[in-house]
Amino acid sequence: MKQKIIVTKASGLTEPFSIKKLRTSLERSKASHDEINDIIEIRLPKLYQGISTKIIYSEAFRLLRKKSKHLAARYYLKKGMMELGPSGFPFERFIGKLFKYQDYAVEVGIIMQGKCITHEIDVLAKKENHFMLMECKYRNRPGISVDVKTPLYIYSRFQDLLDNGLLKNEKDNFVG
Repeated sequence: MKQKIIVTKASGLTEPFSIKKLRTSLERSKASHDEINDIIEIRLPKLYQGISTKIIYSEAFRLLRKKSKHLAARYYLKKGMMELGPSGFPFERFIGKLFKYQDYAVEVGIIMQGKCITHEIDVLAKKENHFMLMECKYRNRPGISVDVKTPLYIYSRFQDLLDNGLLKNEKDNFVG
């Protein structure tokens, strides 16, 4: 029986290599079944104990780029977004631009009064009867995730805004 390969994640934690995770990451780039199998066939013999997921990712990216620059760009998207900078503000503006491109009226970094306190809203977008408040969570390093307390905190902020009548006069209060 072949020994399981242990990989080192960006967080520093280790876990057994998962061909399923590699396959899934390539599928998200819209690579074909044959392209994915080719990359896995080339990549698997090069694995060794303790290899970092960063090295596996980089090699998969290099192989995918040889097949299709378009697919490689999709595969690189997460890493490319991490290069927006150390702060989250460029990411918030980027998200705002995505919604503007879809004909939403957009505001970034606004302050809204809740029933109890004021809240900074990262992105507010409105189009017809769609009204969205967004809290953008940006990380510029891999291996860091947002825990369950964050959405609970965001939900309570939203409730505070609703309790202050946020949606009652949203047409009067929204600047597009």
